[in-house]
Amino acid sequence: MPPSGETRTRSTNAITTANATTRESQAFLSAFMKEQGLEATYKLLKQGRLSTDDEMMTVIDGVVQRSPTGRYNAALQTNQGPVVLQGAERTDRRSTDPQMISSRSSRSIDSTVDSIELTVDQILCQLTDASANPPASLICMVELTRFDPSQNQTLLPLLWQYILDHRDSNNCGELVAVASAIRKYIAIMPMDRMGELAVLLETGHRSQLPIDLEIEVAKMIYRNFEVYPPTAVDPHPELAQRFWERVQAYINPLVLLKDKHSAITSLAIEAIVAMRSPLAEQALQTAAKCPYRWFAELVNDDLEELQRKWSSKNPSAENWLRELQNNIFADVLSSKPGV
Repeated sequence: MPPSGETRTRSTNAITTANATTRESQAFLSAFMKEQGLEATYKLLKQGRLSTDDEMMTVIDGVVQRSPTGRYNAALQTNQGPVVLQGAERTDRRSTDPQMISSRSSRSIDSTVDSIELTVDQILCQLTDASANPPASLICMVELTRFDPSQNQTLLPLLWQYILDHRDSNNCGELVAVASAIRKYIAIMPMDRMGELAVLLETGHRSQLPIDLEIEVAKMIYRNFEVYPPTAVDPHPELAQRFWERVQAYINPLVLLKDKHSAITSLAIEAIVAMRSPLAEQALQTAAKCPYRWFAELVNDDLEELQRKWSSKNPSAENWLRELQNNIFADVLSSKPGV
């Protein structure tokens, strides 16, 4: 619940209690940051949208510094005490063409690529020769390499086969490479083939795609439609249906706060909307009815940004999105803040 405005009195011997509260706040923020990334966490803190068990948490002052490793450290003074966040990943969602995005900035899983200088042709040749079992380092190298359109046609089936062959792996290094392959594959694949990705989210597969990989799929699909708004309504209904299944499975309040479920749930909702699926209204209503107000606000903020990106690219899509948001979120987000 938000602060009532009443002054909280503390006895002179409450130092232990204060320290315990600080530790709880630290644990809460660390878990949320691991799930959503530092940027989203800091944004919600500044806007007073994060809630612990009994009150909203807001930032009073703080500093964020980038470490030599590329991760971020933050020292924040909040209304619930000081909090230090270390080793955070920044999780931007940029509207740059996915094919132009520096892959290093979009990874949710750390990876190490061998520092071997190879030409584009050599990389493609090695990948072809490796057949069904290329080394993980080579896949990661592929992600960091720009290929021309003709080379993309050779690369796409090789990446797709690697994804299908290794998606169920228990090897951490291979899963890092699968995430890398997914990002590259979706970045360079034709927009009219996006529907093929529904195979990765099928419920009938022998094992569910790891949640980190689900996030990569949803994130990259959303980015593509952010840059290239669909000219027709519902271009990939099966893909939208797979995302809707994820939303229904993860929106449960007992599930949403676990691991990275709120990240994949918000991305799945936004991907459904970005594809202009008939499921968009249901998906947004699900977000609006979520007992965690910050979740609805997070989705709404991202879609307001999508509106801005679409305004110069597809005005009719932008108008559709604005009307949809106004119909569903206007009353919910104008009401008294809750959890």
